[in-house]
Amino acid sequence: MEMITQTTLKPTYGWVGDIKAGQTLLISAKSVIEFNCFDFNNPKEYFDTARTRIYNLNLYPTAGHRLFSKQNNPMMNFTEDGFSGIGLHDLQSTHECPEIMLKTISPYIDLKLENLPDPLGLFRNMYIAPGGSLKSTPKSLLKCVDLRFQAEIDLICATVNCPTSEISPSSSDCKITLFKPD
Repeated sequence: MEMITQTTLKPTYGWVGDIKAGQTLLISAKSVIEFNCFDFNNPKEYFDTARTRIYNLNLYPTAGHRLFSKQNNPMMNFTEDGFSGIGLHDLQSTHECPEIMLKTISPYIDLKLENLPDPLGLFRNMYIAPGGSLKSTPKSLLKCVDLRFQAEIDLICATVNCPTSEISPSSSDCKITLFKPD
């Protein structure tokens, strides 16, 4: 695959970019990353955690799953999950760093906090306890692991490197890389 761009993202900073259909987004990290995406041509159509859970019949997205919009349309394919077998990604909790996400997406989309869609919590490792409460069990990773997503439509994607002590033992840089289609 031919690389288009690569960005190193420091903790508590965000990245936003437009990703064309067929392009691959590689996220290499070891601390919690919050992820959102929006239809480039209609930002009112955005990634939705509930639709993604329903269509995949799974609370914990991984390779082979798809991300869906609020309007029930496929947005991205989750094609590689280096965290599989180590921990879980999360479709169940809200933003840990909402102000950073709002600032990050502001060049593309003007959103208020109350309209910010819930993120995909990458590396968050949340699970549902027997009583129904959400619990976090942070995983200490010795090195960054790779996640790959392939866009099915033109998108605006945003990530925030959002390590907080309750959910992420590591506060380290991550890399966001965009590749041309094969």
